[in-house]
Amino acid sequence: MASYEQVIHSLQHLITKREAAHKKRVTDKRFDEEGNVIAQEWTLTQLHIVAVMKAEKMANNRMLAEKLDLTRAAITKATKKLLKQEIMIEKELKDNKKEIYYTLTESGERLALLHEQLHEKAKQKYIDILQEFSDEELAVINRFLKSIANNL
Repeated sequence: MASYEQVIHSLQHLITKREAAHKKRVTDKRFDEEGNVIAQEWTLTQLHIVAVMKAEKMANNRMLAEKLDLTRAAITKATKKLLKQEIMIEKELKDNKKEIYYTLTESGERLALLHEQLHEKAKQKYIDILQEFSDEELAVINRFLKSIANNL
């Protein structure tokens, strides 16, 4: 049976590896008019914004901040690059000129698809790992993860 120290060490190792993986950026390769490859790196925040926008069709900073549990400042920073790279465009509603809404461009739709594919790949990795455990072990793992999340 594993000791508390062994479990804590394994948890710290998991967190360190996960943080390193989080820092990796997703690269999207596109082509310019001459056929040259343009590689663009995206943060996870930017990808999650694109995913929410795909689901919602139109979103503003407040909605994105609420759905992603991020500050409006973080959303603003991420959306600036998405706008600059023409992944999304700004729109005003006819009856509300004060609020800016965003919609995805065709490039944004393609990036959303790439994000979905990455999520499916990650999900399959987790399923492959979880298949090694019995139902009882999965129940303990689930209870442990919920307890960790609830205490963050």
